[in-house]
Amino acid sequence: MEQAAERILSALGCSDAELSLAVVDDETIRELNSQYRGVDEPTDVLSFPMGEGEFGDVAPQMLGDVVLSVETAGAMADEHNLSLEAVLDLLLIHGVLHLVGYDHTDPEEAREMDRKTLELLALLGHDPGGFAWYETSSPYGKREKED
Repeated sequence: MEQAAERILSALGCSDAELSLAVVDDETIRELNSQYRGVDEPTDVLSFPMGEGEFGDVAPQMLGDVVLSVETAGAMADEHNLSLEAVLDLLLIHGVLHLVGYDHTDPEEAREMDRKTLELLALLGHDPGGFAWYETSSPYGKREKED
């Protein structure tokens, strides 16, 4: 995953940035989701940007933290007939995009985030066509609109 993270950051023009990545189980991500978002259930990925808040400019090279649930990723991989690696790459991309300012709170932003996600999946060697189910701008996408 380290190589994937480096390639994603480089493609986003953040090759000097630092990123913390944690791959955890559903219980751990549920606890984090509950504590930081008030949602007491597991999720697939959480992002914690370091550049926000009162001390956001202290270490500008520190993008933040991305937390992935390997259990949820495994279930997604099984459901959509993808490898675990492909789904973890997808979730990593989603989390990093949030750290660099992408969002999916409105349809235009969601389309732009989806476009960039598919571009980065291709860069990592995945067929973007297999990930339409994850698109945030699609009425058929399964993403929550508020992570």
